[in-house]
Amino acid sequence: MNIAWFNPLVPMRKMIVCLVLVQILTSGPLFLPAYSLITELGVEVNGEKIAFTDVQPYIDEQTGSTMVPAREIAEKLGAEVEWDRSLEQVTFRSQHATTLLTIGQKVASVDGKQVELDSPAVLKNDRTMVPLRAVSESLGADVDWVGERNLVLITSADKAQRSTWIWDSKLIETDGDRILQFAADQKLTSIYVRYETYPGQDVYRNFIRRASGQGIKVEALAGKSDWIYEDNHIYIRQWIAAVTQYNASVGALERFQGFHFDIEPYTLDMWKNNQTWVLERWMDTIRFIESEVKSSDRSMTMAFDIPFWINSCTVPGSSYSFSAWLLEKADTVVIMAYRNTALGNNGIIARAKSIILEAATLKKQAVIAVDTLPSTEADYTTFYKSNSSLMESELKQVKESLSLYPSYIGIAVHDYVRWIELLNANR
Repeated sequence: MNIAWFNPLVPMRKMIVCLVLVQILTSGPLFLPAYSLITELGVEVNGEKIAFTDVQPYIDEQTGSTMVPAREIAEKLGAEVEWDRSLEQVTFRSQHATTLLTIGQKVASVDGKQVELDSPAVLKNDRTMVPLRAVSESLGADVDWVGERNLVLITSADKAQRSTWIWDSKLIETDGDRILQFAADQKLTSIYVRYETYPGQDVYRNFIRRASGQGIKVEALAGKSDWIYEDNHIYIRQWIAAVTQYNASVGALERFQGFHFDIEPYTLDMWKNNQTWVLERWMDTIRFIESEVKSSDRSMTMAFDIPFWINSCTVPGSSYSFSAWLLEKADTVVIMAYRNTALGNNGIIARAKSIILEAATLKKQAVIAVDTLPSTEADYTTFYKSNSSLMESELKQVKESLSLYPSYIGIAVHDYVRWIELLNANR
């Protein structure tokens, strides 16, 4: 992607809007199979089926674009809708952009920028019909087609996050262009990058600045299972201090936006012998992290990777779930719901739902993660032997089911190296 136009003085929200413009300009219409022209077309926003009363969605036979009533879709995505009858113009106003379409014209105005449309807005039965993909994406939403159900699935921007992990931070130096192109292709909104000193400050600055230009948030990643031992807390303090020092020495668009911790003490041998002791040390470590983050940089968010089954453990000496306790300390949790099917009692949705509900109650955010690495546990825990199209199909079902909950904000795929291998293996 050409980012020569990038201006560090432009607010991040404007950067995102500009990227949306690029996406609308480069994305084709939402093409659907021929049979969808003669069968009922369903539209869901955040998993909720929209009941269109006056005019039903339809396919423009010349362009293949999905045309929908303007007001229903825009208002479901949190936008205000204005109709100027004299000018035959409809305007959508949201936190993402202000979009103006004129009946009969194949050009829209998005924050004053002219954007070509595949189909013009039209009047049908005195209702304004607009091209779904262009309008949805200008409002920051994600649009998917579920062919087997003749369904258009729209996910609002706050629930359409896509993330991945980069554990080998040297890759941002040797493979930076490829990573950012991959991020654009996969519509990533955040990347968890392991922070270490050896790639050098300029490498991080360059990568994060370019990621910011694509509307991507970068979080500083670290964590070891043995960090729960008190003697190792010094390493946590040193790492938080190093990230804080880095952020203080670079520009606003070159900074990490959050601390991301992957501490998995249940992998220690001690977990089998004395689970209560490990949980208590884990809690002490989280309290220590919380204290260090607050004293270092309160503007940084704090995220924890947690296994889906941790809600079955309780805080020692109580009946309170351990996952709820972790949620109280974090801004966001990434639920490692490592399964390769969305549905069923052992599927991603069922495994993640308990913590999603806890997060909703506690007004916290949760990301659903899947794995692409080989597993020593069982094949059903990973997409390693699957294919990328099947994984995306399963993730669509996860989005549709869990986006109904206020705590759900998106998905993450572990990790970048294996994910790109999975994509390449299927080409």
